[in-house]
Amino acid sequence: MMNSYALKEEVRLSFAKEVYEIANRWLNEKHSEGVEDITEEIIQKYFNRAYTAASVKPEWEDNTELLSQEDVLPALVERYKQQESYVRPVGRAIEDDETKHWLDGAKSRIKWHYSGLYERYLRETKKWGWDTVESMGMDTDGILDLMANPREEGEFDRRGLVIANVQSGKTANYIGLIAKAADAGYRFIIVLAGIHNVLRGQTQKRIEEGFTGKDVDTHKCVGVGLFDDFDQSPQAATSRKRDFNKTTEAILGGINLQESATPIVLVIKKNAVILNAVKNWLKRAGSSILKKQPLLLIDDEADNASINVKSFQDDISKINAQIREILQLFSKRVYVGYTATPFANVLIDSRGYDRDAGADIFPKSFIYTLHPSDAYFGADKVFGDIDDSSPRYYREIMNIPLNAEGKPFKSGEVLDTLPGSLEEAVRAFIIACAVRILRGEKHEHMTMMVNVSPYKSVQQSGKLLLSYYLKDLRDAINAYSDLSSVQYDCIQPNPIMRKLEETWQKEYASQYDWQSIRHTLREAIGSIRVAEINSQSKDSLRYEEGPQRVIAIGGYRLSRGLTLEGLMVSYYARNTKAYDSLMQMARWFGYRMGYEDVCRVWMTRESAEWYREVASITEELMDQVDSMLASNMTPMQYGLRIRSNIDVLMITARNKMGSGEQTARVILDGSAVQTTAFNRTTLVLRKNEQLAVEFLKTLQEAGYRPSVPPARENDRGIYIEKVPSQYIIDYLNRYDNSSGSPKTDPELLVKHAGLLEDIGVDRWNVYVASGNSDYTNDTFSVFGKTLIREQRKPAAQTTLDTFYVANRALMSRDVESIPLTGQQMEYARKQAVSRGIKEANIPGWWYRRYLGAPLLVIHPLSMRFRAHPTKMDRERYYPELRERGVWPSIDHVERTVGWSISFPEKGIEEPITYTYNDVSIRQRIGEINVEEEEDAPDE
Repeated sequence: MMNSYALKEEVRLSFAKEVYEIANRWLNEKHSEGVEDITEEIIQKYFNRAYTAASVKPEWEDNTELLSQEDVLPALVERYKQQESYVRPVGRAIEDDETKHWLDGAKSRIKWHYSGLYERYLRETKKWGWDTVESMGMDTDGILDLMANPREEGEFDRRGLVIANVQSGKTANYIGLIAKAADAGYRFIIVLAGIHNVLRGQTQKRIEEGFTGKDVDTHKCVGVGLFDDFDQSPQAATSRKRDFNKTTEAILGGINLQESATPIVLVIKKNAVILNAVKNWLKRAGSSILKKQPLLLIDDEADNASINVKSFQDDISKINAQIREILQLFSKRVYVGYTATPFANVLIDSRGYDRDAGADIFPKSFIYTLHPSDAYFGADKVFGDIDDSSPRYYREIMNIPLNAEGKPFKSGEVLDTLPGSLEEAVRAFIIACAVRILRGEKHEHMTMMVNVSPYKSVQQSGKLLLSYYLKDLRDAINAYSDLSSVQYDCIQPNPIMRKLEETWQKEYASQYDWQSIRHTLREAIGSIRVAEINSQSKDSLRYEEGPQRVIAIGGYRLSRGLTLEGLMVSYYARNTKAYDSLMQMARWFGYRMGYEDVCRVWMTRESAEWYREVASITEELMDQVDSMLASNMTPMQYGLRIRSNIDVLMITARNKMGSGEQTARVILDGSAVQTTAFNRTTLVLRKNEQLAVEFLKTLQEAGYRPSVPPARENDRGIYIEKVPSQYIIDYLNRYDNSSGSPKTDPELLVKHAGLLEDIGVDRWNVYVASGNSDYTNDTFSVFGKTLIREQRKPAAQTTLDTFYVANRALMSRDVESIPLTGQQMEYARKQAVSRGIKEANIPGWWYRRYLGAPLLVIHPLSMRFRAHPTKMDRERYYPELRERGVWPSIDHVERTVGWSISFPEKGIEEPITYTYNDVSIRQRIGEINVEEEEDAPDE
C-alpha cells in the first residue's frame, strides 16, 4: 500500500506533468505560427496559464492547496528552457573548388517526404524543441548542398567529413541527412556502423525509427512508421538481428535496382567479409544499372577501421580497400565520414590512389564541423574545474585496480575485490536514481558505466563482484528504507546505510533531504541489474524493452559509438593515452537534459588532465576550419596544415606510421609553441634561469626599454617591442631544451626565424610574464622591476629527471593578445563573437591571426604546488608523486625559466623537416597503448 508521503509525491508529479504538457503544446503552436523569438517572459506566461488550466480539472481541485505555483512552476520552466537550449549554432564548412551549390535552386521542386516525417518524429516522439530541429535541419541542408545534385546528368565523386563532439548527436544528424538525400534522389544508401554487432544493431534500430519506419525482424511499424500519413517505406536490406549475408542477398536478389520505387538502405559492420559480399552482390546488378543509381555512403566512426593503416607499406588494408571498391562501382557517388576524433582522417594521403580501389577516402570535397550548444555536457564542464577544491562532476580515483604484482591486469587475470572508489560510485548511482524518481523521471533510462580493463576475465569477475555488492546494498535498503524517521533514528543503521547517507551528504544533499531519498531507495535499486558488455557475454542493454536501470561493465564495446541511454555515473579506471581512443571512451559526454546535475565521472587525475588536453587539441582542429573558411582555403590545404601539427602527428603515430624513424614536414607559420617539460638537474635549471637574465640584460644594455602593452595599461609583465631577431636566435640556440618537449626543439624554430628574415620580418616583440602572488611568493627581477613568478604544478608524468607541467601549458589564454592595439583587440573580439565564439573563451590562435611580428614570451617559473598548499593538494595531487619518490615534499619548489613563441601567419609554406620515433613519442606522452591492440581480447 502506498504511504501518504509517496501518495503526495505521486499527485504532485502527475499534476506537474499535466501542466508541462499543456504549456509545451501551446508553445509548440506558437513556434509553428512562425514566432521567431520565444522569450523567457512568453514561456513564463504560458506556464502560468497552463497551471490555471490544469487546476480547474476535477481530479486536481482538492489538491491545489498542496500544489502551489511556487512549488510547481519554477522547475517546469527551467526544464523547458534546458530542453530548448539543446539548439546548436549552425556548423561551418570548408570546401574544394569543384563544389557546386545546388540545393537552393532545387528545394522547391523536391517533395520533402522522408525528412518531413523525421523532423515530426523528433518533435512529437523524441520531444525535441522546435529550435533544435530547425538548427539540425540547417546543418543537414548545408551538408546535402556540399554533396551533389543526384538528379544532375554526368558523373560525380564527392568525399566529405563531418566533425562533431563525442555523443553530440552525430547519428541523429546523419539520419536527417539520409532522409533529405532520399528525398532529393539518392537511391542507394549504405551506412557503415562500427565494427561490432551491438553498435550495428543500435544504428539499425535508430534508422528504422527515423527513416524506414518498420522493424524488419517483426514487420511492425516503428518511429516514423506510426504516423498516419506514412507511406513508401524505404527498403531495408539489413535488420537489427541480421547483417548483410546470404539470406539478405537471396531476399534482395529479386529486387530490380533500376526500377525500385523507394530507396534501398543497408546498415553493415566494417568487416572485410561483409563488405566483400555487398560488393559482389552489387557487381551482379550490372554496371549499367549502378551508373544510374546515386550512392550515399555514410561512414560512422570514420577514423576507426576505415583508414588505410598500410599506406607506409605501399599496400591497402582490407576494409579500406573494400570501401573504396564499393564506391568505384557507382558513377554518382558520395562518401561522408562522421567522427569526433578526426586525427587519422586528416592524415590520410590526399593523393593516395590504387588502380583497383581508386582514390583514398581523404575528405577532398568538404569538411563540415557540427558545433555543440551550451547544453552539451563536454570536457569543459566535466574537467574544467578539476583544480578547484570541490569539482562539480569529476571525482578522482586515487589508485586504479591492479593485479597482485601491482601492474595492469593481463588477459586471464581476475578482479578479486571492488575498489572503495567503485563502491562509492555505485552508491552515488543508486542515490542519483532516487533523485530522478523523486523528480518524476522513474520511466527514464538510468545507466552507470564501469570500464576498468579491456580483458573479458576482468570484466566477468567485476560483474560478479558488482552483483554481490548490489545484493548487499539491496538487503540493507529493504530492511531500513521504509522505517519512519523515529524508528530509523532509534535503530543504529548498519554500515551500508551509513555509507549511503555519507554518499548522499557528499554528492546530492542539495537535491532532497535524507528522509525523502531513503524512502525512495527501495524503488531506485529494485530493478538495477549488472550487464557485462563484451563478445562472450549474452547480456545486453535492452533499452528497447522499456526503462532500464543498469550498471554496464565492459571494455572496447563501451568505448566507441555505443550510446548508453541515461548515463549518469561513469567509473573509468584505464590508462590509455592514444588520443582518438581516449576521446571515444568518453561515453559520459553528451546531452543530459534535466539530469546533468546528478552526473558524476570517476577517473584518475592523470586521465582527467589528458582528456582536458585532448579536448583542447580537438577543438583547435575544429577552430581551424573556421579560420581557414575565412581565408577561403580548401580541405586539401587544411589536410596539409594539420599534417604539419606535431601534436596530431604524435597522437596518431603509433598505429599509423609503422616502425622506425619517421620524418614530417612541419609548418610553423601561424603556429604557437611552448616549453612543457624541463630537465630537473640543478645545473640545467640554473643555466636556463641565468640565460634568461643575461638575455634580458643584453637587451637593456643595447638600449631597449620596456613599454606599456598597447591595450593593457595595468599589465604586471614587461613588454619590449621591435627586438632584432638575432637576439632571439642566439637565446634559442643557447637554451637547454628538454627532449620531453619536442615541439620547442630550437633547431626547428631557428630555421623558421631564418625564413621570416628572408621576407623582411626581422623584428620580434618580447614579453616577460608575471604571475599571481596568491599561488607563489617567488620573484624574478629584471629591468629594475620585481615580478612574481608564474606557478606551475608538476604533472603526474613528472619523473626524477623531467618536470612535466600540469595541463601541459605555460601560455595563458590571452597572452598572444599582448602586442595588439586597443582597436585591434576590439575588432578581434567582435569578429570572434560573430563566429559564435564566446568573448570569455576567445582562444589564443584567434589573436595570433592579428600579430604583425613574432612574439617571444619569457616565463619565469616557480615549479611547485603553491605557496600555501591546499588540503586538496595534500590529499589528491601530491601522494602519487611522493610514493614514486619524485617530489620530496608538498612544499618543495624548483625554479627555472621557460618560454613560448607565437608566430604570425605570413604565408610561409616552406615546411621544416621534423624527425620523430617511438622514443620521442614516449617522451611526449608516455607509452601509448593503442586501443585496437589493447582490446583485441574483447573482439
